[in-house]
Amino acid sequence: MLLLPQDHSAALDAVEPGHRTARRVWVAAGACLVLAAVALGGLFRTEAEGAYAVWRNSTAYNHCFLILPVALYLAWQRRDVLSGLAPRPEFRVLVLLLPLSVAWLMAAMLGVLEAQQLLVVTMFQVAALAIVGWAVYRAMLTPFLYLYFLVPTGYFLVPALQRFTAWFTVLGLRLVHIPVFWDGTVIEIPAGEFVVAEACAGLRFLIASVAFGVFFAALMYKSRFRRLGFVALSIVVPIVANGLRAFGLLVLAEISGGASMVMADHIIYGWVFFTFVTFVLIFIGRSFTDHDDIAAAPRRSPPAADVAPSQAWSFAVVAGLSVLLAAAGPGYAALLDRRVSAIDLAAAPAPGVAGAWHTTQVDAPWKPVVVAPDRTYLQGFDDGSGHVIRYVALYTVGGLHDNLGRGFNEIADFEHWRLVARGHARTRIDGKAVTVATTQIENSAHRLLIWNFYVVGDAIFAGRIEAKLAQLRGLVGHASPVVAFVAVAAEEPESPAAAAAVLTRFLSESSPIEPYLHRLAAGSGSPHG
Repeated sequence: MLLLPQDHSAALDAVEPGHRTARRVWVAAGACLVLAAVALGGLFRTEAEGAYAVWRNSTAYNHCFLILPVALYLAWQRRDVLSGLAPRPEFRVLVLLLPLSVAWLMAAMLGVLEAQQLLVVTMFQVAALAIVGWAVYRAMLTPFLYLYFLVPTGYFLVPALQRFTAWFTVLGLRLVHIPVFWDGTVIEIPAGEFVVAEACAGLRFLIASVAFGVFFAALMYKSRFRRLGFVALSIVVPIVANGLRAFGLLVLAEISGGASMVMADHIIYGWVFFTFVTFVLIFIGRSFTDHDDIAAAPRRSPPAADVAPSQAWSFAVVAGLSVLLAAAGPGYAALLDRRVSAIDLAAAPAPGVAGAWHTTQVDAPWKPVVVAPDRTYLQGFDDGSGHVIRYVALYTVGGLHDNLGRGFNEIADFEHWRLVARGHARTRIDGKAVTVATTQIENSAHRLLIWNFYVVGDAIFAGRIEAKLAQLRGLVGHASPVVAFVAVAAEEPESPAAAAAVLTRFLSESSPIEPYLHRLAAGSGSPHG
């Protein structure tokens, strides 16, 4: 009888070292994963700070504060499955980080913060896969992928959501025989005129609903088909529900005759309505759950032979390599920024003009609204038969130091000017045929025709995107680190053709701007030549 306890004790002694070894491996892998996440957060601080600012300031993304706790809870829910697995570094997937970092650099130069943030989360996904290995990452796929909800994306859907809400509302009004006039997002009924504004598009409800839908599906369903079905419901239901909400508000306004009273609290009505919709969505989701069929996986410890204490150092190595490879893009951007930091445009002369043109007073209160140029010039020119206003913005551009063509730039301050038309025109600059962007604006005293273009390297571009793409192509070349935005304007007293003739003559007699920019980049320059 004494042999049984002795055998049982020996068995425990044999298993306990395996437990301790497995625990050490998990602690090492977990610590390296957390350290890699912190390092990536510091390396891409601009993206993290930008996301936090949107979470805090936009009601559409307040729920993002809950994403990380929810992801951790989803990971905790999988602890039984993880107890039977051991993390193993996967060095091969590290090859994905370098192209992702290069893609991040391109997005940073284009100024697309949303794309930068998505790429940072993707780089973390690759780092996590490299640290814990395929088996563990597959078991943790849902909580890992849930981290994509940290990125405040989806604003591009607003116009489409506005159009759908307006269409759905008008369809409902016609079905109940309420007279309606519809023009885009403007809806007019006898009770008054209503606009489906951005705040009424339903984006905040849609994004929060999708985040909730993925969480609910991960908890309540084992079947992949059921999970996808509920996520699809969480997309469709809030969009249709927002249309019903808008329709109901307009019907209520028509019945009560108090449009202003109804619309004053329409946001509050919306939250109450969508709280009810969420409960309905949960009720529907529970009706086809297979949660009761999911048997809890028994906890089982990996045998001692499955893990090795020597793996601890490999987790640190793969985490360090992950951060280093992810840092390639920011590192190259820093090198480019160092190149432009030595260029001082404070004393740079303005581009020259030849022919009969001479400087004079600016005769119209116009200038473009642009983001953070390094140097600007606003000058008037006259040749006796025409007057031109020229605006030049100079930029030193590197990796992250690049304000050329930011999305908030405007050709005029539209609080004081009215936009008449936009288009393109062909003209000649420095003997070369080029395309320029055209804009017509007016106020109570002036009507202007404006031509504008970007100068990057040795080329002229009419559009911001084309100029940005040219900068990307210059990443591997020797493009000039000084670029320009140029806009010229002429009064349009009789016809656009007369103003266009003045601008054509002015540009054809202006000094070439590409050599001028090259001289500024080289640290020299003269007003002419």
